[in-house]
Amino acid sequence: MKKKHILTLILCMLPLTGCYNEIASNLDLLERRIERLEQRCKEMNTTLSGLRDIVDKLNTYDFLSGVETLREGTKVIGYKLSFTHSDPVILYNGTDAATPILGVARGEDGVWYWTVKYPADEEATFLTDNYGVRIPTSAATPEIKIENGYWMVTYDGGQIWHNLGRATGEDGASFFKSIENMGDYVQINLLNGTTVNLPTWTSYEKLQESCRKLNENLTTFEKLVTSVSQKVCVNEIIPILNGNDTIGWTLTLTDGSSYSFYNGTGTNAPVIGARQDGSTPSDQNWYWTIRYGSNPAQWILDENGKRIQANAPQGLTPKIAIQKDNADGLYYWTIAYGDGKPEYLLCDGKRVPASVEAPDPVVLSIVSVSDDMVRISLDGGENFLIPLAKAVTVTISAPVSGNKLSMEADETVSFTCVLNNGNEQAEILPVATDDFYATASTSDRKNWKISVTAPAGFAPPASSKLNLLISNGMGALKTVVITIQAKQAQTTQS
Repeated sequence: MKKKHILTLILCMLPLTGCYNEIASNLDLLERRIERLEQRCKEMNTTLSGLRDIVDKLNTYDFLSGVETLREGTKVIGYKLSFTHSDPVILYNGTDAATPILGVARGEDGVWYWTVKYPADEEATFLTDNYGVRIPTSAATPEIKIENGYWMVTYDGGQIWHNLGRATGEDGASFFKSIENMGDYVQINLLNGTTVNLPTWTSYEKLQESCRKLNENLTTFEKLVTSVSQKVCVNEIIPILNGNDTIGWTLTLTDGSSYSFYNGTGTNAPVIGARQDGSTPSDQNWYWTIRYGSNPAQWILDENGKRIQANAPQGLTPKIAIQKDNADGLYYWTIAYGDGKPEYLLCDGKRVPASVEAPDPVVLSIVSVSDDMVRISLDGGENFLIPLAKAVTVTISAPVSGNKLSMEADETVSFTCVLNNGNEQAEILPVATDDFYATASTSDRKNWKISVTAPAGFAPPASSKLNLLISNGMGALKTVVITIQAKQAQTTQS
């Protein structure tokens, strides 16, 4: 090294006296201190470059994927930050030495600028170029060096160097103080008092998954309510599994459609539900509601202040999402209706930060199944009930036996068909063939009178079929086939 030769020359010129050892020792200490400061310069320049990269990431969808602690022995000297879509960034710890501290801060125009804080100042001030203009972090990265015992900084690749003050700190000064894990994000604290927040990839994935499941639940519920109003029933309930965990349920209906509900993923998302207006019994519609934390649920209103129906598709189904605020680097919940523009959700006039937490809340879930109904729980204790399809069962009276009936030509026979589990929408349709004629009548939709008339030419060994098409009014269907066998006409003896 050049300075090593200079020191050797100085020592050679000194008299060989008792002072020699003391001077040599002091010079050696000075050399080691200069080496430490030069190493500190390298670390500071690395951190400056990393800090600029971090600020740039605030405007992108690049997420923190890991934090590695850097050590010298047992001493923590900094951190290595890994990202999902770019190279790692290294930040070295700073000190509170009595020298200028570089940093970044967000201006009133929303732009991030480089700052400097001197020991005598209470607050950091924006760095300016030769024309007095603030220096954006996106425009330049400062570079630090020590020259003649002073800290020097350049913003133009070394063309012009600016004096920041005498390098008096034992280890030099920096601008990075600490990193704190805040759960959903990592907070970087600078010595100038500024904090920079970096969302973690794990939290972002959980928040996105929560939005997906929540929105799918809302769309499913809207379709399901409309389907049930058309008198369909649940045929089958199938659990949705993730390993050994049940994360939702799929309902298949008697009209052939199927709908899936998913459990929540452990976030503080506002709870979207639905309920009927109990103050107006004649109104059988379901309307969307929203609730924050422990606050009471409120109606979701459209731009005209009207409640939004959940059982009639209007293009206004609520959609929950998260949106990043580049000012603080955090995500907040938003809501949109139909194809409308997302707006920040407000609680007590403040935006609601999107956060991952436990336990997992369930927005819509199947809580119980009885013999007759599938019950879906909604926010606020509301329950939406869907009829559970049952097998159609009937009891047929004589003269039908074992689904067989004997008849003569031109004979009319009547029998009773009792529908055991139908409702007011139940129907029985008799379908005859081979010139047979059949009718069905009822006064209560439960007890049906079936009348069958055979054609004139019906004689042994001829046979025919009578098909009873039966609907219980709740989506379940059944066909009963009765075989009609011709019998010999009875003769009258004189």
